[in-house]
Amino acid sequence: MLVRAWLGLVVLALLVSPARAQTDGAGDGAATDGTADPAATDGAETPPGDAIDTTDLEQSGRLGDEQVLAEERLGVEQARSGTDPYEDPTAAYFFLGAAYWHTFTPSFILNLFTDESTKTNNPGIGLQFTYRKDAFDIVTSLYYQTYAVNGPFRGAGDEDTETEIIDSDLKMVAVSVSFLWSTEFTDWFAIQYGIGLGVGGVFGDMIRTEAYRVGNGWERCVGPSNPPNAFCDPTSVADGEDGGHFGARARRWTQGGSVPNVWFRASLPHLALRFKPIKQLMIRVDGGFDLFSGFFVGGSLNFGFGG
Repeated sequence: MLVRAWLGLVVLALLVSPARAQTDGAGDGAATDGTADPAATDGAETPPGDAIDTTDLEQSGRLGDEQVLAEERLGVEQARSGTDPYEDPTAAYFFLGAAYWHTFTPSFILNLFTDESTKTNNPGIGLQFTYRKDAFDIVTSLYYQTYAVNGPFRGAGDEDTETEIIDSDLKMVAVSVSFLWSTEFTDWFAIQYGIGLGVGGVFGDMIRTEAYRVGNGWERCVGPSNPPNAFCDPTSVADGEDGGHFGARARRWTQGGSVPNVWFRASLPHLALRFKPIKQLMIRVDGGFDLFSGFFVGGSLNFGFGG
């Protein structure tokens, strides 16, 4: 009996010992089913301060977040078409074009120096080369300008009997340069403002003929004392001599006369509307005031290259 009781105790002890070992091992990284605990295979825990913050772009480790950070530092390069009117402020652009304009000299300007005058309205055409960088234009022009007029003139303080009909076919070939700054509203539209300076040679003739009053207007004399019932000087002399002028050609500055050999341009201000619908095309609508010719308005069509 004693032997059988002792054997029973030994068997019971052997059965209890493995179960206790499994229970104790679960706390040391082993699962209750005998498999290893993945969270504790290396026997160490991740310190709380070293946890990855997925909301922080610098630490997330995600490729998309790294791309966002790179774009913030370097900017996003925008793909542009071959006709996009955008202009890089660090690049130079060049334009070659043709221009056309009208110059107006109203009577109120002429009457600052005369008691009788005829307003003028003359066209001009030219070629233009424009250099542009950082919204600033330098416009160089080679152009042809007419100064035609046909009508009565009388100097300030002169008698009515000294009124003459002036027939002018004067013309000028000139070069000029304009400096234009821009206020840009879009890539394709800007307002420009600046100044223009130029000089050119004058050719052609200005013819002087005595005139007499008819009502509120003037008629040219046919010749000395002709017509007889109007005041037409009885003498006929050349320009620069005292007496009547009947088809007399006015002398030039170099001959002591009043017709210039050269003339000038000083546009103060020069204003413009600039349109650039595509990269290769620029249209400018110009206007302003020229100290030597009066008001002007016109435009140019320009082909762009460079940049």
